[in-house]
Parts: sequence; structure tokens; C-alpha cells
Amino acid sequence: MVAAATILLLLAVSQCLSAAQITSLPGAPAVNFKQYSGYYTVGATKNHQLHYWFVESQNNPATDPVLVWLTGGPGCSGLSALLTEWGPFMVNPDGATLTANPYSWNKKASILTLEAPAGVGYSFATDGNIKTGDDQTASENWEALVAFFNQFPQYKTNDFYITGESYGGIYVPTLMQTILDRQNQFHINLKDMDITENWDKGAAKWL
Repeated sequence: MVAAATILLLLAVSQCLSAAQITSLPGAPAVNFKQYSGYYTVGATKNHQLHYWFVESQNNPATDPVLVWLTGGPGCSGLSALLTEWGPFMVNPDGATLTANPYSWNKKASILTLEAPAGVGYSFATDGNIKTGDDQTASENWEALVAFFNQFPQYKTNDFYITGESYGGIYVPTLMQTILDRQNQFHINLKDMDITENWDKGAAKWL
């Protein structure tokens, strides 16, 4: 985690709350895909800023599916999974360089990693209030998805999947239900969900 944090700090994500394309990454190999990092403003009082890292598919982003990844804990950053599990890069033992991951999910899909709820990773509350619950987290994650698809409208018709692990066993199905309940407000081309090593006590009520 220290190595991953070192790389993330080198990203020098600015406090600008608009999206920014990552044009270079210290110690990273050359890539054939675009990637972005930024914040989405969410919450009833718009006090929460959710940080994301979006990597486009290496194959055909115009038609490949789009995934959102939610790491659980609760309280664990999704960037840890991006840099140690399924992402396009793996952190080398020196903690200062990256190597290409030959098994990256973005070989065939575009992936939005969302650090949620506020208080996780680089996500924060402008007023310092990060108190939340499962329902609020689902609602704010939905708001972030709406912002994402408005920012990247070319992906609105792509197949969309919700993925996660650990407490994602709660985050994933509650977000799925929120999307289904709000399709009349904003349509998302939702196809399915996938949860690994899930903690899902009580989640069945959402299915």
C-alpha cells in the first residue's frame, strides 16, 4: 500500500474538480489507451467530492463494455485494486515504477474506478462531514455515474456493469437497485453486476 500511495502521490492530482486526462505517469510504460482522473460533485448539499480514475479499453472503447469498480472495506480505496489486481499497471517492488499488467481487465473493457464514499482515498467532503450510510452511498455513487456519462456521452449506449469486492457486496447491489429505480430520471444501459470475495449480509433484500 505504501508503494501504491507513492505512485498515486506522483500523479499530482490537482484540486481542480474537473476531469483531467493523464498524459504521463511517472515510471509507467507507454500505453495505447486514454485515462482520466478527476472529481464528481455529489450529495444532497453537493458537499462531497468523489475521486475517480477512468481507463479506456485497449481494444475498442467505442463498443467494449464499461465497468464501474467499487472496493469495499468499508473504507478501502478502489485504487489499491486498480494498481495491484486488475488494472493496466502493477507497482514494481521499487515503489517508484510501474509495469504493464498482461491480465488487465481493460484489455477488453473501459473501467471507472470510484473512490467512495467521501472520506475514502482522495474523495473528501468540502465541509468535513463524511458521515454516510449504505443508502446515501448508493445515491451518491449513482450521481457520480450520471456525471460520468454526461462527461463521456460516447459511452451512454455501451453495455454497463457494476463490479466490486468485499463490502462491495453491499455497494454493488444497492447501486444496481438505485439505477433501476431511477431509470426514468437518467437511463443507464445496465446489464449485470459482479462481486468477488463479497460481504453481502443483508444484501439479498436489494435483489
